[in-house]
Amino acid sequence: MTFLFWPILIIFLLVCVLLTAVILFQEPKQGGLGDALGGGGGDFSTSSGGTAGGLHRLTIALGVIWGLLALALAVVPRV
Repeated sequence: MTFLFWPILIIFLLVCVLLTAVILFQEPKQGGLGDALGGGGGDFSTSSGGTAGGLHRLTIALGVIWGLLALALAVVPRV
């Protein structure tokens, strides 16, 4: 099982870079932290269609993959 550590680490790093890029490509929908702390009355559950909806789904998918890979790296022993 130790031979799995390095391929998982490489995939993990690629997912990290992709996740960062996808998050930065998204357009802000809310007013930021001020709205989250009671400054605005925006609806957090809205999602627009088109590219923004696709990036949102891709962000969720990459986040789940990132979490699973992080767990795998914690379980798989290093050489």
